[in-house]
Amino acid sequence: MITLNDITKRLRHLIDVYTMIDTTNELGENEKKSELLKKAYCEIVPLNSSVKNGEAGTEENQHQFKFIFRIKSVPGIKKDWFFIYEGLKYEVIYFNRDFKDNQFIEVFCVRKEE
Repeated sequence: MITLNDITKRLRHLIDVYTMIDTTNELGENEKKSELLKKAYCEIVPLNSSVKNGEAGTEENQHQFKFIFRIKSVPGIKKDWFFIYEGLKYEVIYFNRDFKDNQFIEVFCVRKEE
C-alpha cells in the first residue's frame, strides 16, 4: 500500500502544467490556445517505448510515462492538458484516481519524437 508520505518523498520532478483555453483570434474565429496553469511536483515513471512507421518512410518514436501527483496538485484535469518537463512535451492519454485513499492521481502520458 502506498501512503501519502511515501509518495511525497518521491515527488521530485517540477513540471509545467498546461491547459487549453477557448479564445477568439483576429478573424473572430474560435480557437484553442495553451496556457500555463501552474507548476507542480510529481513522480515520473517510464512505462514503455515503441517505433511506429509513418507516411513517406518516416518513423515516430512513442514513449509512455506515468506521472503521479497529489490529488490537489492537478484538480479538474482533462485529456487536453499537457505537461512540459526539461523542454519536452508530454500529452495526457488518460488518468486514474486513487479511490481508496483519495490522496494521489496517476496520469498516463505519451511523448512523441519524429
